[in-house]
Amino acid sequence: MNAADRTAKTATDAVDNHAAGLSASSISAVLCSADLERSQEFYEQQVGLKLSAETIPNHLVFEAADGATLLVYGRPGPNQADHTQVRFWSTDVERDVRELVARGVVFEDYDFPKLKTIEHVATTAGVGKSAWFKDPDGNTLALFQSE
Repeated sequence: MNAADRTAKTATDAVDNHAAGLSASSISAVLCSADLERSQEFYEQQVGLKLSAETIPNHLVFEAADGATLLVYGRPGPNQADHTQVRFWSTDVERDVRELVARGVVFEDYDFPKLKTIEHVATTAGVGKSAWFKDPDGNTLALFQSE
């Protein structure tokens, strides 16, 4: 391929990438923390994530699989969300629960008419298995294994 062909291909690729919107962009889950030092210890020691070199002041960036990241930023107020904020995709939820419990993670247990955990794991027919835990700031995290 000559230089003119490479230039044309690069321009075409740029147009194709732009037409795809943000699908080619990296993505981060974002949480807040009132105590970044405590959050760093939790995510490194208990969850097992690695702090990224991309971390900047008042932010913690943790590396995950396939280039995904978890960004935790500092803010003075507490978390106000009451829903699952981060989902970790799992191939074996029960194994991951056992590993995290051994690291000191405390899992949520539920007993609702349509959702009940057994040994911290809820199984939903046609969907999969889930287990939930909270970080030190009350952010809700989940493990999920599709059926």
